[in-house]
Amino acid sequence: MEWQATDQFGNLYVAESDAQSLEELRPHIASLVNEVRERAGDSFRITLDMGYQELNGPDPDNVSHVLRVPWFAGQPKDETTQAVEACVREAFEACGATAATFGAC
Repeated sequence: MEWQATDQFGNLYVAESDAQSLEELRPHIASLVNEVRERAGDSFRITLDMGYQELNGPDPDNVSHVLRVPWFAGQPKDETTQAVEACVREAFEACGATAATFGAC
């Protein structure tokens, strides 16, 4: 995953996923979780926003990383949310982010 700073100060990083399935999305979610953990420590929140087709963190009010996922368009909201939450929780466990949380809006 290639994260691009959107300004000269490095306050917001954006990456775009080319995933066309949940399996293809897993490593992109892991990259997001690792990037956010490096910046925020163990206590952070990954938020799924199906309306904007993205995942972000470390806090919905103070976002530093946005993963755009065009594949979310047209996917069933409830089913996709549950599947993405499971992937995010797997990524939390893999990197030891025990205080991290998941949310959807």
